[in-house]
Amino acid sequence: MIPIPYAPGNYSILIVDDTPANLSVLSFMLQQEGFRVRPAISGGVALNAVRHELPDLVLLDIRMPEPDGYEVCRQLKGDPATQNIPVIFISALDDVEDKVRAFEAGGVDYITKPFHVEEVVARVRAHLTLQDQRRAIEHLSNLKDDLMHIVAHDLKNPISIIRGYAELLLDGDSGLEADDALRKMHVTADRMLALVTALLDYGQLERGMPLDLHSYTLAPLLADCADSFALAAREKQIAIALRIDAPDASALIDRERMAQAVCNLIGNAVKYTPEGGQVEASLSADDRSVQIAIADDGPGIPPEHLPHLFQRFYRVPQTTGAARVAGTGLGLAIVKLIVEKHGGVVGVESAVGVGSRFTIRLPR
Repeated sequence: MIPIPYAPGNYSILIVDDTPANLSVLSFMLQQEGFRVRPAISGGVALNAVRHELPDLVLLDIRMPEPDGYEVCRQLKGDPATQNIPVIFISALDDVEDKVRAFEAGGVDYITKPFHVEEVVARVRAHLTLQDQRRAIEHLSNLKDDLMHIVAHDLKNPISIIRGYAELLLDGDSGLEADDALRKMHVTADRMLALVTALLDYGQLERGMPLDLHSYTLAPLLADCADSFALAAREKQIAIALRIDAPDASALIDRERMAQAVCNLIGNAVKYTPEGGQVEASLSADDRSVQIAIADDGPGIPPEHLPHLFQRFYRVPQTTGAARVAGTGLGLAIVKLIVEKHGGVVGVESAVGVGSRFTIRLPR
């Protein structure tokens, strides 16, 4: 995800120094600026702290009992999980050789004691900004790879199908019924359009598209989404049941975007529910939040896939004998982005052979 705008409270800084007074001074400096700070009194404690929770930046003293700062930095840079965390060395020494060794060990900067608040804060901010820019570049690179995959596979195949039918129609003596060919071309074009639309929606949401927030009662929104899938459900003899336990429950939402998320979940439920099944859309509330739940009695999702379900382009592998369901792999990722931009949480419970229940919980 593209990094959120710079704010000190978003960052965790690990300070490593075997002198308690130095730890106290540095911690106070950075906490006053709004940073989240974790102190470590030795190199060993620091390495354990990093394994427990990755910091965004490390301020690291050089002269400590074993392991000293150089060794701590080398271990951090030798581990793929921590190698990209920026390390700023701190020391009372101001010798060129010490600085060279600090950079050779993997440090990105060097601060000399006694500390000056403005210098410490400026250097910390600079390297956190550089770290965010690096992450943004990596993110864009990943998106480029995803797009290349789509162009190479997800769009290439339907384009080939449309081209094939067009050639048969132009051939004239293929024996192919024109109406049948045009219908298949239309369905394939719809798949391509759905994928391109989903890509554009996902990109807009991830780039931070502003929300038009107003207080809305959620029961009509849920009913409208259910009604929009009434025809598709009727064709499969699926019943869509509405259960409104909190008819007056409201939330601060962008109605168009929240409807997009809710309709996406209902649409998925209808797609995956077998003929003759049922989808239930419910609304409930407590003192702090409102909850929309969409439950189906479809095939269910194996537990090993649940942690990845809301990742972009993730598709649960087709099980033996299960009907193939077309999709973009972006629908649930878009739902998650929309809900989280509203300060809410999206969740799922599922059991193979029983069905799935997706929930959207929003602050009241």
